[in-house]
Amino acid sequence: MDGQIVIITFLTIVGLGCGVAIYLANKFLPEENEMLKKTEEIAQFLPGMNCGACGKPGCFAYAGEVAKTTTTFSTHPCQTFLNDEEAVKSMGDMLGMELSGGEKKIAIVHCAGDSDVLYEYEGVDTCKAARQLSGGYKQCSFACLGFGDCMDVCPVDAIHKDEQKRIVTIDPEACIGCGLCAKECPQVVIEIVPADMPQYLACNYTPRRDIPGREKCDLGCIHCRKCFKVSENGEVIWDKETFMPKFDHELLLPAPAAIEACPKDVILKRSSSKKWK
Repeated sequence: MDGQIVIITFLTIVGLGCGVAIYLANKFLPEENEMLKKTEEIAQFLPGMNCGACGKPGCFAYAGEVAKTTTTFSTHPCQTFLNDEEAVKSMGDMLGMELSGGEKKIAIVHCAGDSDVLYEYEGVDTCKAARQLSGGYKQCSFACLGFGDCMDVCPVDAIHKDEQKRIVTIDPEACIGCGLCAKECPQVVIEIVPADMPQYLACNYTPRRDIPGREKCDLGCIHCRKCFKVSENGEVIWDKETFMPKFDHELLLPAPAAIEACPKDVILKRSSSKKWK
């Protein structure tokens, strides 16, 4: 009997002690940090993929930056979030401000995949590894190697392999333009452009970085400048550094004459662009 009394007394004291501790904690410990609370609220609207495309280690860290300054949306955009109009509106309502999804971007591949194969590569199935062996297994040293390093980092499954051409292709409807694929590509054949870009060059071969003994494919740009010469309104810009044509990301001018003039048909029209309508 005495033992039971001791146990009951002990538990009572412990309970009272815990109660006092909770009371003191509520009275003297600081309330939840307002910045942390705001960060948690913002994080609820983000995709939660922690892909790192925004430049932050994860969505919560990105939410923390947004909590400090909303200009983070424009300086380090989360394209997945900005492409979700409903989420953008909901967060704007929560923050008491008008948010805009901004300009949609997509990734394009500057390679048509017509390069001859020099040898059958049997190493590690990554573009980075294949590139280490004589600059890749294709005749064109600037070609997409097609192993899908970019595909592995795509957060929305917008990149797929074309096994026949040994390159990757990007679904413009699924792509969110996050830029992770472009950072991952060791061949630098992927570029992030406005979704309304009317056309693009499906080649990455620049003679200014030529490699002896390696050649462009039959579809490669021959740097004849015909596309530039027929573009009377600045539809095509001639890049003197790479000696290749490029297109203004702000003007987004359709270049039908340039497409028609290209002897290699390597300037491809993007039919989904609103600039053609």
